[in-house]
Amino acid sequence: MADLLIRHAYVITMDDAGTLIPDGAIAIAGRRIVRVGPDASVADGVRAARVIDAKGAPIHPGMVETHLHASYQTFRSVIPDGIREVDAFPTVEKRFYDVVTAEEEELGALLACLEMVRNGTTCFLEAGTFLFPDAGASAATTVGIRALLGDVCINDQPGGFAQGKEARRTGSDFITRAPQDLDEALAILGTQLRRNADPDALVRGHIAVMGLGTASETLLREAKRLANEAGVVLNMHHAYSIADTEADRVRYGKDPVLHLVETGIIDRHTTLGHANHLTDAEADALLATGASIAWAPAASMMWGHGGTHHGRHAELWRRGGNIGLGSDSANWSNDFDLFRQANLAVLTARDAREDRTYLLAEDGLRMATRGGARAAGLEAEIGSIEEGKRADLVLHTLDRPEMRPTSDMIRNLVFSSRAKSIRSVIVDGRVVLDDGVFPHLDEPALLARIDEGAHALWQRMGYAPYPERIDRRAGRAG
Repeated sequence: MADLLIRHAYVITMDDAGTLIPDGAIAIAGRRIVRVGPDASVADGVRAARVIDAKGAPIHPGMVETHLHASYQTFRSVIPDGIREVDAFPTVEKRFYDVVTAEEEELGALLACLEMVRNGTTCFLEAGTFLFPDAGASAATTVGIRALLGDVCINDQPGGFAQGKEARRTGSDFITRAPQDLDEALAILGTQLRRNADPDALVRGHIAVMGLGTASETLLREAKRLANEAGVVLNMHHAYSIADTEADRVRYGKDPVLHLVETGIIDRHTTLGHANHLTDAEADALLATGASIAWAPAASMMWGHGGTHHGRHAELWRRGGNIGLGSDSANWSNDFDLFRQANLAVLTARDAREDRTYLLAEDGLRMATRGGARAAGLEAEIGSIEEGKRADLVLHTLDRPEMRPTSDMIRNLVFSSRAKSIRSVIVDGRVVLDDGVFPHLDEPALLARIDEGAHALWQRMGYAPYPERIDRRAGRAG
C-alpha cells in the first residue's frame, strides 16, 4: 500500500543513465519512492491512498539550492543599482545585522522558503549567515522544505572580508553580533550538527565557514575536522571576486585552491560558493579532489564580477566535475529560482565559448538536481527519481502556453517555461504545494505579515519603503 501514486507523468529521473519514462508512474510510501517505471507496470501492482494524474506533464527531482542567504529576503531590492559592492555592506547589510530580530529573520526565511518551493526547490544549503539559526529552522519546518543550516558567520579575522578592496574593515565594523576571534568562533562551531541526531529530520546541520579571508588556517582545519567527523560537507565562500582571489594568493603565497587542497581543507566533501576566478592549476586540483562548486551566475552578473565569462564552472562540469547552482541572496540575484540559474548557466556558457553545444538544457537541470544533491552531501538520499530515495519531486502542468508543443520537455522547462509551469511540489513524501496552493498555510496572510515586518525593519535600518525618484546617474555618460 502506497500513500501517493503519481500516474501518467513524463518522468525525468536524472539517474546515472538519464532515463526518461514518457508515460511513467511513481509510487511513494512514507518518505520514500518505492516504485518508479512505466505507468502500466507500476499502477497495476500498487494501491494508493491518493492518486494524482499528471496528464502527461513532466515530473523531475526537486532542485537543490547550494548557496543561499535566506534571511536577507526582507530587504530584497533595497540596495540601489548605482551602489558599489564595497559600499553595500556598511550601508545595508551591517545595518540589517545590527538591528534584526529572530522574528524578523524568520519572516525573511519564510519568504525565501515560500519562493523556493513555488519555484521547484525542495532543499537548500544555507551559507551560515543566520544570526538566529533556529529562526531558519522554524521557517523551513513551517513551509515544509528540506534545509541544511550552518552556524552564524563563522570567522576569526573578519577584516579579511575587505581583502583587496578599497577599504579594510576591522572586526567591529563587520558584524558585531557574530564571532570576532578564534575562541568565539570555536565556541559555536558545529552547534547545528545537533539537528542530525534524527536521520529523518527535515532540517539538518552542516559546517559553514564564511571564507574569503575571514578564517584563519586554525579555524579552517577545525571546521574541516568537525565536518569529516560528522559526515557532512564543509561549505564556504571562495574566489568570489578578482580582488578576493588575489588577496588570498598573497596570503598563501600560491594559488589559494592549491594551498587548501594541500592542507586537506578542500576534498570531495567540500563545497565552494561562487569560485568565479580559478587558474588552470586550481581547476585541475578541484577536478582531482572531486570538490563541488556552487555556481551562482546571477549573483556574478548582478555585481559585474565576470564569473560567467571567466569562470571555469561549465568547463569543469564538462570534464566530470560537480557543479550545483545557487541563488545567493536578495540584492545579489534577487530571486530564488534555480530554473533561472540553470537557464543563465547554460546560456552564458554558450555565449562565453561562442558554442551552442557547450552546455545543454539537460546539463542545467542536472546541475540543479543531481549536482546540487551531491554538493549538499545528500546524493544518496535526493537528486534523482529512483526507488529507495526520498520523495522530493516537482510536478509541472502542460496547461501553460510555454509548455506547448510537447516536443522536448527538458528544453521547454529550462528555456521556455522555467518555474512558471510548476503545479505541485512534494518534499519527503508530503505534498507541500498542491495544485498551486500551500494546503497547510494561509499564504496571503503570511505574505502580508512578512511585508509589514520588512517595512518595520527597513525603518529601523534607516530606509524609506519606496524611492522618491529614479536614480539615473549610474551607467550614463552624461
